[in-house]
Amino acid sequence: MMDLDAQELWGRGPSMESPNNAWASVQRTPADSARTQQIVSPVVRQAESLGSLTLTDSSLSAEVKETMRNNYNERKMYEPGTPALEQTVWGAPPSQLDASISGLDTATLPAASQSSMAEGLLHNEDLDNWMSSRRKTYNPLGKNIVVVEEIPEREGILFKHTNYLVKHLVVLPNTTPSSNQTVIRRYSDFNWLQEVLLKKYPFRMIPELPPKKIGAQNSDPIFLARRRKGLCRFINLVIMHPVLKQDDLVLTFLTVPTDLGSWRKQANYDTTEEFTDQKIDKAFIGLWHKELSNQWNKADAKIDELLESWIKASVLVERYERRMRQVSEERRLLGRVMEEFAENSVTLYPLEEGTIQDINSHISTISRHLNNLVDISKKERQEVEEHLSVKFKTFIDIIIALKGVFDRYKIMAGNNIAHLQRRVEINMDKLQSMESNPDVKGAEYDKLRQTIQRDRRTIAEQLNRSWLIRKCILEEFVIFQETQFCITHVFQEWAKMHVKYANETTENWEKVYANLQDMPLSRI
Repeated sequence: MMDLDAQELWGRGPSMESPNNAWASVQRTPADSARTQQIVSPVVRQAESLGSLTLTDSSLSAEVKETMRNNYNERKMYEPGTPALEQTVWGAPPSQLDASISGLDTATLPAASQSSMAEGLLHNEDLDNWMSSRRKTYNPLGKNIVVVEEIPEREGILFKHTNYLVKHLVVLPNTTPSSNQTVIRRYSDFNWLQEVLLKKYPFRMIPELPPKKIGAQNSDPIFLARRRKGLCRFINLVIMHPVLKQDDLVLTFLTVPTDLGSWRKQANYDTTEEFTDQKIDKAFIGLWHKELSNQWNKADAKIDELLESWIKASVLVERYERRMRQVSEERRLLGRVMEEFAENSVTLYPLEEGTIQDINSHISTISRHLNNLVDISKKERQEVEEHLSVKFKTFIDIIIALKGVFDRYKIMAGNNIAHLQRRVEINMDKLQSMESNPDVKGAEYDKLRQTIQRDRRTIAEQLNRSWLIRKCILEEFVIFQETQFCITHVFQEWAKMHVKYANETTENWEKVYANLQDMPLSRI
């Protein structure tokens, strides 16, 4: 957990162990499951004895790990043994700060003595208006406007690769309408786009890519279909983001008709961080207070648990889809078995030929009914696979994107302001002693004064960047709040789908029941 509230803007943050990666929390082992089972309540233990599946079921945990491996790249944020950088963005600055050092109006900075007053202003009108304006720029429930289709023909001489047809369905921002809205891209192009976005917007919610695996799986149709869906979710989440969708390289990715690999070699494109040459708005500094960082810290502490819970829900939805496929095949098989039975039953009832033929006629009705149920199950299964399961995974993508912001903050938001501030103080003392010593050479005095000025400029730059990071991740956290409605949407769609197909199934059973009323029960 990032203890942002306990950190001073000028001090070194707490040391931090190097976490494995963003997927560590969901990489559960059987031993982890055993430890979890030891602390569950008696009620849960009773449920475990009654049911075949619980939240700590080892197969469920294994499927969670498999889901992460199959659908997301494993991005290692830390190398083992690497010390954490300073976490010095959120804390209050010292009360005594020379305005000439910071370059900011320190009267507007939320000093420690102001924090208790600021807590009562969480819902002040200016802050609410600021958040509202950001929320309106993001609609995670919007329809996908980019379609990604796999091109059947694979390219390459020694190593074959898959190309994708990428088509945008609407006019993109800052582009002119074109009759050709389709480009051809390969996986490496998607990977390049993600890399440049991470360079330019390290504190934005950059979605994760599906894995690129080599070897036999490159031609596995299930793997290729899963990867295509992951690429489609990736690019649509990018184009939904209020900042990323305006980026020139994103628009280039979606509009330049030439081979993107060749274009990258020839073109000069900008990948500098978005904060370059930016200055923090003093109005934002006046809006800030401690409670916002408390909310961020609490979210960081719980995001791993929430991610794992939602992945489990996604896994269980996929299990349900697989069971539907099995039930559908068994119904189809049952229909064929009943037809075979009808063909052979006449030989067992030769004395009552008319009655058995009537019964066999109704058995054919049952077989047709089972085939109808198979068709209904097939439509439901396709809707689960193509729509419902995608919505579950999209929410996983969003949570992982926010978790990426947390992780990148931990390694990229540090500064050495405390060290520079101390050095300025020491050099200022030296400078004062030089002024009272007539033996000191002018060159040495000027050099020390230039060092102080350079350190002050560096402090001002780092302080400005710290506030820009603070503003950026608050923007991301604010727009992330809109994704709570994805939860509502996915379950509404789930219920709607079940009502639809339950009604079709019930109607089909009612029809067959009505037809079977004429099936002979005795001799007339």
